[in-house]
Amino acid sequence: MVDADRLGKIASIGQDLITTQLTMAMETPSQAFESGWVLGYCFGVFDALAQHAELNDDDDVFSLITLGLLGLFADPGDPEAAMFVRRSLDYQDNPRFQEGAAAGGGDVFVWIADRAKPPKALFERLNQ
Repeated sequence: MVDADRLGKIASIGQDLITTQLTMAMETPSQAFESGWVLGYCFGVFDALAQHAELNDDDDVFSLITLGLLGLFADPGDPEAAMFVRRSLDYQDNPRFQEGAAAGGGDVFVWIADRAKPPKALFERLNQ
C-alpha cells in the first residue's frame, strides 16, 4: 500500500491537468462528466499517472482514481461526485468511455515525455 500523502500528490497532478482544460472550456465537472467520453478521459489521466508512478496494487490504483475524481468537485463529499466515481466503474465496457480513457492516458504520456506538450484532448473535445 502506498501512503495517502503520495496518492494525494499524484491525484493533485491529474486534477490540475483536467481542471485547466475544464476551465478553458468553461465547463464544470458536473456538466462535462455527463459524457462517457469525458469521464473516460479523466479516468485515463489518473490511470496513466498510476502507471507512471508504478502503482502496481489494484487497491492503490482504485484509491488514486477515486481521490482524483472526487477532488475535481468543489465538495468531494457531494453525492454527485460519488455517483461519477461509480459510473466510471460501470462504464468500463462503453466504447466512448474507452476512447476517452485512451485519449486521457495518451495525453498524460505525451506530457510526461515532453512537458512542452500539455494535455489538450479534453479541451478540444469540449469545444467541438
